[in-house]
Amino acid sequence: MWNNNPNNNNRGGWNNQYSNRRQQFGFGQNQPQTGYVETSMAARSSLSAKVMSFTFFSILAAMAGTFVGAQMNLSFGGGTWLLFFIAEIALIFACNAFRDKMPINFILLYSFAAVTGLSISPLINILFQAGYSGIVYQALGITAGITVALSAYAWTTKRDFSGFAPYLFAAVIGLVLIGLLNALLFHSTLLHMVYLYAGVVIFSFYLIFDVQQVKKFPDTIGNAIMLSLNIYLNIFNLFLFILQILMSLQGRD
Repeated sequence: MWNNNPNNNNRGGWNNQYSNRRQQFGFGQNQPQTGYVETSMAARSSLSAKVMSFTFFSILAAMAGTFVGAQMNLSFGGGTWLLFFIAEIALIFACNAFRDKMPINFILLYSFAAVTGLSISPLINILFQAGYSGIVYQALGITAGITVALSAYAWTTKRDFSGFAPYLFAAVIGLVLIGLLNALLFHSTLLHMVYLYAGVVIFSFYLIFDVQQVKKFPDTIGNAIMLSLNIYLNIFNLFLFILQILMSLQGRD
């Protein structure tokens, strides 16, 4: 992800992988199940409780994966990033295919989160070893604050963001193209910073969009699994973009 920086683009573009993953596999367009209607207050409350719980445990699984990866001293060399990417693709497909099959749906969801944690553990390990652990904690705190604030807004506002789907899709495609062009051709530090801040904005809107979807689907475990996966991906991307911004400001990019 951090390798879109013009000075560090030799590892395969982590941010491009995570930024376009939801569109590549239909998240945001692929609705969790049929029955896309405004649900009752009781159904919303029940589904939202499930989604919050599953998302929280996904975050814990990612943190556990990051810790294990750091202890194993994983590196980006030897095509490691590609193995993680393939594993994540397979787990996303599997989550969708088995979302109604318990307990495998939970195993797949938390396994996916753990693998994403493993995938960023080399970067986190580098920062900790270099004495920049504060950047990681700052990124976590900012991400948590944004997530809580935007989730509360999405849940309470009367404005419907469901019509934003095509615009968000186009924004993600544009973001990926900008990242690739800058990494391969322009090597512009300014464009890189624009790219990072744009990523924060786009995934902030995606978070609002996905939180609102909780109001519009039947209260099923399968829906909760897929909504949690979408929301987790938004939070994960927000963290990575924010972390890169803080790294750039500290001259660690």
